[in-house]
Amino acid sequence: MHKIIQLSIFPFGMINCFLIKGERKHILVDTGIPNSQAKIIKQLKQHNIKIEDIALMIITHGHIDHFGSAKELKDILRVPILIHDLDKKALQTGESLFETLKPNNKIWNFILKPKLTKDRATFCTPDIILNENEEYDLSIYGINGKIIHTPGHTPGSISVVFENGDAIIMDLASSGILLGGIAFNSRIKHPPFHDNLEQVKNSINTILSLNTEKFYLGHGNPVSKKSLIKYRDKFLK
Repeated sequence: MHKIIQLSIFPFGMINCFLIKGERKHILVDTGIPNSQAKIIKQLKQHNIKIEDIALMIITHGHIDHFGSAKELKDILRVPILIHDLDKKALQTGESLFETLKPNNKIWNFILKPKLTKDRATFCTPDIILNENEEYDLSIYGINGKIIHTPGHTPGSISVVFENGDAIIMDLASSGILLGGIAFNSRIKHPPFHDNLEQVKNSINTILSLNTEKFYLGHGNPVSKKSLIKYRDKFLK
């Protein structure tokens, strides 16, 4: 069994990380923007999570709002970092994968893209690198689930799929106004950027084929299977 704990970097689900609480060990999924480590550690303690029980960090993709505090948290937690080979450059350089920041609305070229391009994180060497469609079994942590390759938002985007129907899909979709949760934070929509819309659709179809029912996002509240199907059919024709 497992429990998914949402860790908020900004209020109202505008930027989320997640803690997967396993029967033996726990896993941190993403690390927020640079200098988020104190905020994340504080929330872990509020949920009575002992940092020595965290055994792995997953970086879902190479945008700085998801890997920005990876190096600092690795130094604190002393655990390996997992990322896909196609996005590892972001972690190694501390820079977002600029070429993947293809806006789903032109407004993001002016509001968000310059910041994501300019911001820098402390560079970091990943420890576990997934290649192509390689999967990673989480049962060694007492978690009935696996990490799979779900490209589209970026070439190396990965998701966590659990046997009970939960899935952490981060930026394959988004919800709410602006970056998540100002309002309507369970209403699904495009995130600001996608690298390849056809791949996003294929990855969502893959996720749906695995008997998933509830989807945890990087920006916004969790959404239902019905909502994800509606997003696919409306925005990814």
